[in-house]
Amino acid sequence: MIDSKLYRFRSMARFKVQPLGNRCRRGAMLVMILILLPVLLSIAAYAVNLAHIESAHTEIRIANDVAAKAAGRVYSLTGDRDLALEAAQEAADNNPIFNEFVLPIEDSDLTIGSSTRPADADAYQFTPSFQGNSVRIMTQSLADGDGNAIGTLLPIFGFQSDIRPLLTSISTQSDIDIALVIDRSGSMAYASNEIAEYPPAPAAAPAGWDFGAPVPPQSRWLDLVAAIDVFRNSLNDSPQEELVSLSVYNDESATLVELTDDYAQFSFPLDEISNQFDFGGTNIGDGMLRGLNTLTNADQARTDAAKVIIVLTDGVHNFGTSPFDAARISADRGVSVFTITFSDEAKQGDMETVADIAGGSHIHAVTGDALKQAFVDIVKQLPNVITQ
Repeated sequence: MIDSKLYRFRSMARFKVQPLGNRCRRGAMLVMILILLPVLLSIAAYAVNLAHIESAHTEIRIANDVAAKAAGRVYSLTGDRDLALEAAQEAADNNPIFNEFVLPIEDSDLTIGSSTRPADADAYQFTPSFQGNSVRIMTQSLADGDGNAIGTLLPIFGFQSDIRPLLTSISTQSDIDIALVIDRSGSMAYASNEIAEYPPAPAAAPAGWDFGAPVPPQSRWLDLVAAIDVFRNSLNDSPQEELVSLSVYNDESATLVELTDDYAQFSFPLDEISNQFDFGGTNIGDGMLRGLNTLTNADQARTDAAKVIIVLTDGVHNFGTSPFDAARISADRGVSVFTITFSDEAKQGDMETVADIAGGSHIHAVTGDALKQAFVDIVKQLPNVITQ
């Protein structure tokens, strides 16, 4: 009997009563988790929002840069501030942020000015002015709260914020190294309105004229020389510094003037060609490569300048390196190619393709006056860069 009671006592002793303190700690942890959970969720939301805000800033920066470049290009072509503003908004419309939000660009966001550098190693400094070489686009209207804005992805403590950064983009018509590549083939001895087929001699040539004599009056070549004078004046009037080289081609090619800002150096070699105008084929590709060499010459070309080839022809490539291949080589080296065709005998489609390959544009001219205007228009289309 005693043993049985002792057994029941020992059996009951195995089941210990949990202390009250353990149950209290479990309750406290549950309360703490319930209190901290919103904080943890807010921290997670903050991290997600921070990544979204950084991404939004990048997208807005890209849209603003694109708008500034569009405005700068139109302003350099037209000098019209209103048209530049329209171009900026159109560019923003075509580059929506996150594929849905369009950056608003108001009149107050656009400023015309001049960007200069005290030295080559210095950053550009923008100064507002009535006219200049730069267009500044700021996201001021977005930052001031005008119109819709991009929101954060997740609310924090019940609140959701708009993303309205104040960013600045400045498009500047930059310093440019230009290779001028011109046609001196036999067809350039003829007038722009006649067929270049020899014989006979050009209609304006004196009796007994032949190649090797001075080029006849009213020739395409003399129209070109006059247009180059207009081109040089346009460069002198531009707000930036252009270095220009001069290369020529017929069935062979040669560089007559290396990169220089002294455009008067062009006169003597052009006059020499005028005084002894030789026959020759049309090797456009070699002429382009000759010009490209002047732009990649480390002794003269500027590392921070935009690179452009302007190539003119009055005919059809019929000798040597393909101009399409020369355009691809130029594009691979970061050089844009602008093409001008002169006279209706020129193969416009081919030269349009050359310009497309190398990121330039093409202009066709039929008369000498139209050729002068073509060079003026090319100067206005020379590249702009984002300087801020």
